[in-house]
Amino acid sequence: ARTYYFDDLAFGGAAPPPPAFSPITFSDAGVTYTLTGFGGAEDATVVVDPTLATNQVARVVKSATAELWAGATVSTGANTTIATVPFTATAKTMTVRVWSPHAGIPVRLKLEDATDPTHSVEAEATVTMANTWQTLTIDFAVQAPGTAALNLGYTFNRASLFFNFGTTGATTGARTYYFDDLAFVP
Repeated sequence: ARTYYFDDLAFGGAAPPPPAFSPITFSDAGVTYTLTGFGGAEDATVVVDPTLATNQVARVVKSATAELWAGATVSTGANTTIATVPFTATAKTMTVRVWSPHAGIPVRLKLEDATDPTHSVEAEATVTMANTWQTLTIDFAVQAPGTAALNLGYTFNRASLFFNFGTTGATTGARTYYFDDLAFVP
């Protein structure tokens, strides 16, 4: 009989690069999509697109008791993460397709570092059409009022969407929203 010891096992080369950000489509069979609702939007899940049966989308139900900050975090990785959004000095925009029962509401997108939620940026766009799909462009060079400016030195690998941000469910009643195709614009 012999006893052996070992310690400090490490990979000898450079760390592998993080996965590249790909659009979040909810339709890739090789990707696990998870929605984590909060603040009265816990009924958030991936469903069949109500307008196109061959497409999968995210559904977020903002309840009649929802907080003004109710929303849903979308993830494709462990610990409610997505691949890092590769912002640069000249590329600070994302797009998302949304469906809302009402026009004139803000949709806020918050990106943060999954390991440090104090590293975040929030921006929003306004839905202009009701009961139809529309693509919103969200420019992180113009942060939402009262939130931190985009810091290109931060890692952004968690994404949360807030429909009708700033309005409670008690004010509007329960509403169902959909989103799809969250993408970075290089």
